[in-house]
Amino acid sequence: MKRTRITAAICATAMTGVLLTSGQFTSATTPSAQAADAPASVAGMKTDGDSLQRALAAAPEDGLKTPFEQSNGATWTSVEQARKFRHQLDASSDRVTVQTVGRSGNKQPIELISVGYPKPQPLATASKGSVVLFNCSIHGNEPSGREGCLQMARDMSTTNDPSWKRLLQQSTVLFTNINPDGWKANTRGNADGVDVNRDFLGLETPEAQTLAKIMGDWKPDVMNDLHEFGPREYYDTQALVLWPRNRNVDTRIHGLSQRMVNDYTGAQIEAGGHTTGIYGELVKDGVAFQQIAGDHQARILRNYTGLRHITGQLTETASRAVPADADQSATAVNRRRVADQYSSAMGTMSMMMENRGALARQSAQAAERATQAGADRSGVIYFSGQDNMLPTTSAGVETNPMCGYQLSAAQLKDTRKTMKLHGISWTKKDGGAYVSLAQPGRSLIPLLFDGRAEYGITEATPVTQC
Repeated sequence: MKRTRITAAICATAMTGVLLTSGQFTSATTPSAQAADAPASVAGMKTDGDSLQRALAAAPEDGLKTPFEQSNGATWTSVEQARKFRHQLDASSDRVTVQTVGRSGNKQPIELISVGYPKPQPLATASKGSVVLFNCSIHGNEPSGREGCLQMARDMSTTNDPSWKRLLQQSTVLFTNINPDGWKANTRGNADGVDVNRDFLGLETPEAQTLAKIMGDWKPDVMNDLHEFGPREYYDTQALVLWPRNRNVDTRIHGLSQRMVNDYTGAQIEAGGHTTGIYGELVKDGVAFQQIAGDHQARILRNYTGLRHITGQLTETASRAVPADADQSATAVNRRRVADQYSSAMGTMSMMMENRGALARQSAQAAERATQAGADRSGVIYFSGQDNMLPTTSAGVETNPMCGYQLSAAQLKDTRKTMKLHGISWTKKDGGAYVSLAQPGRSLIPLLFDGRAEYGITEATPVTQC
């Protein structure tokens, strides 16, 4: 994928909507289509990022290695081996802290790796500063992301490169894998067979609850969600990338996310000699002709991240050999899968290194813009459509936003914990609760409580008299 390529996609799927070019986007939260802080495409980024990656990966030959590395790609690291590796890393480096932040459905610990220099900042300090979060393979049968995360955490703990030390002094880097049960069983879902990546509105699984709590506690400015995909005809690059596409995402967060994909993570994968594309787009002769995935669903982590005012993206690596693989042996393909995840994570870190202040400002200001839009009842709320597609029915939009939603006592009881995890506040009223849109969760609240929302958690009563 050329870095200049965000082409018009011809969407020949069952989704309805008016097609826009992929880069065209209007927001309900701000009239501006461009962020004042948003970086332009960075000339020479590939070379700089490549040098940065070499500096990071220059780990000592006799240093700690994962079972995957020891086997040269023949064997994936198990849950138990990864846990042992994380704690060995914690014991071997002051830069690393490992803590249990939740439990899976089968009560396995969900651990969080924190990396900083000379040591990680405590949560109370880090959450007020600069934080990067890597969600390492939410699907248990997609192993390459978690391997890349383990390697990167290790390399950050050993590098002596001055640029990396400065970055780790200024930013906290977090790695987590929230689905150890799926990892152990080699299944997409968790122990109950639930796809956790479809649970970021309801937050019914302990795994999604844990990640939502990490996001609420640590307040990351940037997030990269690592996955794998099954290649097919016209969908056969070595890696795919995509930003949040939900139309309620703040415009400036959307713009920064798009730039991360195009100028940093995708560019870094290509700098490693591998091919990239836009997730969900089938491509023939260099032209996208059909969209098969990568939609607006707020319940998917990639979109939910944007609705939480985090600059974020999805990374997918091809789980099988594709034509671009020079060596199509199983071990070579496995190494390529991990290398592309590592490169994408490296691109995220390059984005942070060059734009740390802008990213932190825009996360904070997006929350302020959402609160003001809720108070002013301005903008448009979208219940369908995505950034390259407008909704075609009146049920898909609300042009006169409500003041908030009234929940009954029973609805409050059912949703209280979920609202808290989403960072949404309420006040007691009429025996239940009133949820005002004049708060940072303004873009998320209607998707939870409105009868028009596809994946809402309850149908509350819109309040139009403030």
